[in-house]
Amino acid sequence: MNEGRKAVESQVKARAAVRRVLERHRIHVASRRYSQGRMWARVLIDGEYYDVDAGELALLQAGRDPKADLGLEPVAEE
Repeated sequence: MNEGRKAVESQVKARAAVRRVLERHRIHVASRRYSQGRMWARVLIDGEYYDVDAGELALLQAGRDPKADLGLEPVAEE
């Protein structure tokens, strides 16, 4: 019985950790465009827009920081 309780507690902790990571940087894909077989997206993260390719989008969705980890700069106001 004690093993079952430990498994449940472990699962709850793992889910809480994933929730914290996802809430840290909410990513909203504002638009996608395709050109010459490549995808580009404009994403909104923490109130700032970034233009990213498919690889960068995947890294952002995995929890990477746009500035610190990927060296991305926000899109200038138009």
